[in-house]
Amino acid sequence: MTVRRLSSRSATVLGVLLALGLWELAARASSGLAVASPCDTLLAFAELLKEDDFIGEHLAASLLRTACGLGLGLSLGLTAGALTVICPSLRQVMAPFRWTLTSVPGVVVVMLGMLWLGMGTPMVTGIVALMTAPAIYVAVLEGLAAVDAELIEMARLYRLPPYLRATQLYLRALAAPLFSALVLALGGAMRVVVLAEALGASQGLGHLLAMARTNLDTPRLYALALLSMSVVGMVELVLIGPVRRLAWRWRG
Repeated sequence: MTVRRLSSRSATVLGVLLALGLWELAARASSGLAVASPCDTLLAFAELLKEDDFIGEHLAASLLRTACGLGLGLSLGLTAGALTVICPSLRQVMAPFRWTLTSVPGVVVVMLGMLWLGMGTPMVTGIVALMTAPAIYVAVLEGLAAVDAELIEMARLYRLPPYLRATQLYLRALAAPLFSALVLALGGAMRVVVLAEALGASQGLGHLLAMARTNLDTPRLYALALLSMSVVGMVELVLIGPVRRLAWRWRG
C-alpha cells in the first residue's frame, strides 16, 4: 500500500513538473505576450493578494455570487427532482427546459440575463442558478432511477413513514450522483460567474480579468485564472470532499 501511494504521489509530482515545463516553453515561445511564464504569474498572484480591495471587494463578490447561485441552483434541481417523485409525468414536462438550459451557450445566457436583470449581483446569481440546476436535476433523476422498485413497494406495504422513505431509500441512492454533480456544478458555476462578471459587472474576478485583458497585463490575467482554479480546488478539497466521504460511509 505504501509503495502504491508513493508511486501515485511521484506520478502527480511528475505531472505537475511536466505541466510547468510545457508552460515555461510556451511562455518563451510567445515572448511572454500571449502566455505569461509561471514565475511572472506567481509574482502577479502575490501582488493581487497584497491589493487592499482585492480580497474584501472582488474575491468576496465572486465567492458570494458563486455560493448564492450554486445554492439556488441546488434548491431548484432538488425541488424539480422531488416533484417528479410525486408526479412522474412532470419529467416529460421539464424535459424541454432541461434540454434548453444544457444546450444554450453560457455567453448567450449571460447576454439575456443582462437584458432581463441588468448588471450586477442579481444577474450573475440568477445565471449561475439556471446553469447549475439542470445538472443537479439530472443527478436526482439518476439517483431515483437507481432505487429498487421492490424496496419502494415493500415500504408502501409496511407503511413506512415518509421521512424514513426519504432518508433510507431516496437519500442513500442520491448520495453518489448528487455529490458528483455538485463537484461538476461548482466548477461550472465559477466559470459562469467569471464570464458574467467579465461582461456585466463592476466587481469580481471576471471584472479584473476583463481589465487585465484591456490593459494587456498577461501575468495578471494568468494569475486571476490560477486563483479561480485554486478556489474551486480548495472548496472541493476542504468542504465537498469530506462531506462526500461521510455520505459514502452513511450510504454503506
